[in-house]
Amino acid sequence: MSTCDLHIHSRYSARSEEWLFRRFDFPDSYSDPKDLRERLAGLGMDYVTITDHDTIDGCLQILELPRVFISEQVTTYFPQDPCKVHLLVWGISEQQHRDIIDVRDNIFELQRYLQTAQIAHAVAHPLYSINGKLAASHLERLILLFKHFEAVNGLRDALLSELAQTLFTQLTPDKIDIFSERHNLAPTHTEPWKKIFVGGSDDHGGQFIASAYTETPPADSVEEFLAHIRSGACSARGQGGNPLALSHSFYNTVACYIQDRFHKGLGGPSATLLEQMFSRFMEGRDPTEFTLKEKIGFIVQGVLSGKIFELAKPANRSLWKELSG
Repeated sequence: MSTCDLHIHSRYSARSEEWLFRRFDFPDSYSDPKDLRERLAGLGMDYVTITDHDTIDGCLQILELPRVFISEQVTTYFPQDPCKVHLLVWGISEQQHRDIIDVRDNIFELQRYLQTAQIAHAVAHPLYSINGKLAASHLERLILLFKHFEAVNGLRDALLSELAQTLFTQLTPDKIDIFSERHNLAPTHTEPWKKIFVGGSDDHGGQFIASAYTETPPADSVEEFLAHIRSGACSARGQGGNPLALSHSFYNTVACYIQDRFHKGLGGPSATLLEQMFSRFMEGRDPTEFTLKEKIGFIVQGVLSGKIFELAKPANRSLWKELSG
């Protein structure tokens, strides 16, 4: 059998969907592409790819290595609809990436392009609402539009993976007819009630890579492996995630970012205070409540570092207030 983690992020996934990450301009991941490739191979993955958000830069860093192919996670929308949808797109060229950019804002145009170009693709974490806008009507249209779905996501709660598999295996021709009539939308593929499942870790922090993956019959080349995916000769393996895995992934990214940027750039009380506040946030505690001892410690650090007045800057006061909210 041949295997590949078909959903994984590197430090080139620059723009996060999480509000806290966006506020501080944190990247969505801090993983190095070459390190990911080595570790994935060490974990038994026969093929390696990276699905960064709307970019192929991470893949290009390792493209010269054997059994690597270009992929990305594409953000798309239904026309005049704020609901975000993520599609995993595998085995593309640099020109195809540019073509995808031109059509990705319209999910119908994007689907037609991917189908016409015979590009392997799937709906990522289909039951996870990326920006809180996902409704049953969106899911019904996704069922009509796409054949492949991510049935095991190693980051999101395993319940979502289990529910997705149950939902898609219980589709029937009658249900498809109801969806098609309701949305005035014809299915784009034959036997739309039969879905093809893939799996990926959706790892952002480098801690859970290959926790979920896709398995195909033995493939001697990238082209043969992707052909198995397109034809449906594949299955989702591994396990879904849990809240602890999700929080560990986020925390690892932020910890790397703080160490790389805040300690080097700011030092002193700002970096320490940010670390403390984020730790409290992730633990479910009020990020702005500190003991007298902790407050004195921040002041002492500020005096010793010569940066005591940083905390009083208008920009920092605004930032702490927003984080508290």
